Amino acid sequence: MSKKRISERTIPVLFDVVVWGGFAAFLFATYIACQTLLDRFPGPVNKLLGMFQGFVA
Repeated sequence: MSKKRISERTIPVLFDVVVWGGFAAFLFATYIACQTLLDRFPGPVNKLLGMFQGFVA
């Protein structure tokens, strides 16, 4: 069995860490943005959510 160089193993692992870390950071930033939007504009957001729930139901 041939030995793999360290770079052949670490580059895919680092790629996965960067991609999944970026995705987690995006989800966290989206959550913070939505919470800020709800805090600043509770009336219009609640109206939009009610319209969406009425459409889905």
